[in-house]
Amino acid sequence: AGITIGFVLSYITNAEQMPKIHAVGVCDTPEYFYNEVANIAEEMGLDISSLEVESILDFVRQNLIPHQGKGLGYAVSTQEELDFITKFAIETGIVLDPVYSGKALHHFITHELDEHPDLYENSNILFWHTGGSLGNYE
Repeated sequence: AGITIGFVLSYITNAEQMPKIHAVGVCDTPEYFYNEVANIAEEMGLDISSLEVESILDFVRQNLIPHQGKGLGYAVSTQEELDFITKFAIETGIVLDPVYSGKALHHFITHELDEHPDLYENSNILFWHTGGSLGNYE
């Protein structure tokens, strides 16, 4: 949630250049994620007085698209997710953990890109692998 609000805030003074910020949550609902990001922004003292929004939560909702990627549950992986993580590591040399990054990328590719390819056509997509590799050793 903290990294997400950082991305959103980095474009606050240049809204015309604002990319679509997607976040894949692997433990809670999108509604929870919206609220958590808004709470962090409030705790940081985000000043929205110069923006055309009624609340920080409205600002977050306008600039963030959360996706539900928890699958069977937090830290519980399906065989399909584990196979995806293994194949991705073999093909790219990038090791993703099964708790956060692997599950999030699996969801984004298999549910977002595969099911809605037209939304992402001719787009640059940055997936930020935020770590979590210690989850490989549990």
